[in-house]
Amino acid sequence: MKITLANGTELHPIGVIGEEKSINGTRRDTLNFIFPQDASLDELDAIFTTANCESIKLHETRTHEDGTTTELEYIHTGYTIRAGLSRTPMVTALATDTTEEVVENRVTVSMARRNYIEYNLDALKVLLGESEG
Repeated sequence: MKITLANGTELHPIGVIGEEKSINGTRRDTLNFIFPQDASLDELDAIFTTANCESIKLHETRTHEDGTTTELEYIHTGYTIRAGLSRTPMVTALATDTTEEVVENRVTVSMARRNYIEYNLDALKVLLGESEG
């Protein structure tokens, strides 16, 4: 999987999980980008900025049973609110009758989507020349 941020930065997370979370008292759509345990929190902190996450493209290649592949691309806009950046243990393989559960550290960056009012306030700031960027 590959993601491309608004500034052209390309990253290769292990996975991306979308969910709804309560952030600052508001239910928000959230994208959780999961990276290997050796990913730098400082580097990801610098990369996942408000401006860079204005547009996020997810590129995925799916391989079908017959061996053919399909290239998929999804564009997500407005995921500009940092909802989390952490290194935490995650279950990477479930226990079976013959093996134990496997738990590994992963780095997760969570970006939440602005709501309609926040989007319009940001647009108004740009029109008035009060942009933070």
